Amino acid sequence: MASTVLLERPLFPGENFFRCRYELGFYYNFASVAAFSKDVKQDIPLLYRALRKSILDYHILICNVFKENDGKNSVIRPITLATLADLVLFEPELFSPQGKPASEQCLNYLCRTSFFQFGVEKPLFKAILYGTHDVGATFEHTLFDGVVAMYFQEILLENLAFCDNPLNDKLYHDLYGPAPEHITLSTTIFDYAKDKQYLRNSLPPPLELGMQDPSVDYADNDPNHYSKICPEGYNEKWPGRLPASKDVSVAFKTINISPEQFKQILRKCKENGVTFTSYLNCILALTLQPIYGDKHYSLSVVAITLRRFLSADKASPEYKAILAKDGYRILGMYAHMGVPEKIPPLTLFSWDHVRAINTRLAQSVKNDKLLSMLKKWYDEASLVEDNREFFEPLLGKNKADSVKISNLGLANLPVYEIPQKSSWTVNDIVFAQDLAPNAAEFVFDVVSSPRGGLNIVMSYFDHTFADSEHDNFDEYPGMLKKLLLEHAGAFPLENAKI
Repeated sequence: MASTVLLERPLFPGENFFRCRYELGFYYNFASVAAFSKDVKQDIPLLYRALRKSILDYHILICNVFKENDGKNSVIRPITLATLADLVLFEPELFSPQGKPASEQCLNYLCRTSFFQFGVEKPLFKAILYGTHDVGATFEHTLFDGVVAMYFQEILLENLAFCDNPLNDKLYHDLYGPAPEHITLSTTIFDYAKDKQYLRNSLPPPLELGMQDPSVDYADNDPNHYSKICPEGYNEKWPGRLPASKDVSVAFKTINISPEQFKQILRKCKENGVTFTSYLNCILALTLQPIYGDKHYSLSVVAITLRRFLSADKASPEYKAILAKDGYRILGMYAHMGVPEKIPPLTLFSWDHVRAINTRLAQSVKNDKLLSMLKKWYDEASLVEDNREFFEPLLGKNKADSVKISNLGLANLPVYEIPQKSSWTVNDIVFAQDLAPNAAEFVFDVVSSPRGGLNIVMSYFDHTFADSEHDNFDEYPGMLKKLLLEHAGAFPLENAKI
């Protein structure tokens, strides 16, 4: 183990926000489900080795958050011991072998179950093996952001293929130690005292590393910044459906667009000089217009990963190696809620409107001053208390946003060829997350893959529709899909899954 490897570090303010939010029950988890090409359950020793390699290469996966002895700070550090059962649950449901996507009940379970607790010798992520081929992974948000839900499936795929190849047996033994001959759920998969020698990579740096100080205003104190200007003729934001409450239930509706259809959408976006996220943002305003009505503008935010601002050149020595290492994924927590986009009521689609959204989004994702949007938190929040004064006053009030979009992009899921064996790959992946009661009325979680195409999970509060002329919102996923395809010329719709 190199002396510059950072095995533990203090919790930073940006991460601390998510610790408090979880402790107060304002948000549970985010998750991914990946459809593997081979039966993952048939070879538990292989799964064990792949998971062990994953947590030793990325030991933040085996960390928890603890209060320091002086009570003045919290620290991220590895837990002392973990068994296979601490990392994996087995559930009987079959999805992909029967040609079905992960069910709404599955996503609800992964995203809205309180799996985790701080200050205990348990990790803050868990893998759930559904049936034989489908691997769910659920994460508490303090140490991880949504991108990690995709990265984890990429890492697990890579490591299953690596460990399934007999040519790698000696290298595995040298780098990760011997594997037990007999493996059960009670078998130790991580022992810090013994395995510290195998931890070769530092914890990911805090998100603050790449950002300007929170005192530097994200809009350069410009009252005419695009996030502050209302659309012409509309001076009031849509108030939302219902006051913020924790006494809710959440719907998770999956929309699939085939690889061929998604390629056509991407071609059309490229022709018009926009990203798919900007196109989706515009289509969402059009889709949800019957809910918004015609008297208010809607407010959407696109989550931004602050990884883009990390640089090995500017990093302190303990982080340089992982930031410079080719192919090494930076896990950790780099989520930012995004810069508000105010959209007037839309009844007609226009590529000009998409281009306008795209121009503003392009500026937002390059803005390294975004921490100023949380300046009060940075100035006043405790690093050890629950800071309920920041959260509980939001209950009973209108939600902050109409729509939140989290687009993870294209998952890197190659086909790994194994000598004398069938290959490994992932055929499909879906991403979803819990809804914070005070944040957005509608959340759209997006990820794509080469064989599965585009998956969007539309989430919203479904415990009541008393605020609406609708009995439910069941028609809206189909409406969204139709408009996404229609305005990109990506028909036909035959045999398309919703």
